Amino acid sequence: MFKLMLTIKKKKGITRQEFMDHYDKVHLALAKKIMPPLHLHRRNYVYTDHPFYTYVGDNRAANKEADRPFDVIVEVFWETEADARKSMDAMFNGDTNRQITEDETNFCEPGGVNFYVVEVHQSAIPW
Repeated sequence: MFKLMLTIKKKKGITRQEFMDHYDKVHLALAKKIMPPLHLHRRNYVYTDHPFYTYVGDNRAANKEADRPFDVIVEVFWETEADARKSMDAMFNGDTNRQITEDETNFCEPGGVNFYVVEVHQSAIPW
């Protein structure tokens, strides 16, 4: 399995719900039309006001929305790195890249999209 992670900061002036709706309903629909299939695309939207923050109580997660560097952590999986390269080749093809990056201006903060190639290490449960 080959995995990329992205962090994305929502565009100023839109709500968390507007950000989520645009990403889930508009951006992904566009991506599905123009890119080869992925194995899995997971979006982990960050809460700013969940009661669990109070439960933890040490304020590590108490960043205000404006101070947080991102609003969603995205995980994108392909069966192989070769499959990921095919997807990226398709995405960075002239007009396709223009459509994707143009749509990002509707819901992402400029410079707010970052991606990382990761190596996953996982522990078996139960320990």
